[in-house]
Amino acid sequence: MSERMNVSIKLESRQDGAVQVGEHRGELFRKDRSLYIRYEETVEGEANSEPIRSLIRYRQGELLITRRGAVDSEQLFAIGGKRAGRYRSPFTSFQMETETGQLALQAEGAAAGELAEPPFSIEWKYDLWIDEHLSGRFHIRLHIQGEQ
Repeated sequence: MSERMNVSIKLESRQDGAVQVGEHRGELFRKDRSLYIRYEETVEGEANSEPIRSLIRYRQGELLITRRGAVDSEQLFAIGGKRAGRYRSPFTSFQMETETGQLALQAEGAAAGELAEPPFSIEWKYDLWIDEHLSGRFHIRLHIQGEQ
């Protein structure tokens, strides 16, 4: 893979039977033993709001999502136990925890968990805990496709 690559990103989020799909354009790059995916998104219904800059870091067995801008959050996903995170917006702020039941990178021709060339998918399932109460169960698929 070249140093940096432009990519198309499709993010599918399932919670309690409801599905949300977001599509973005971003950048993929590698550093050490991690893959990074960076993209910007706008807040729905707010044309003049500050964009949200998202950075996803994947390495074997761990996924970290950091968002900055109109929303400021950090979520860590790793199998085995709960992982602390946080969320802040102009309207609310809270601490949260994720408990990950599945995390895998899937690509044709790549060994399980291997840092692959696009196209590939990262898929994870987790429970979200807020104030020690289960807030929701999520199933996320992130599809990455290289652009020319």
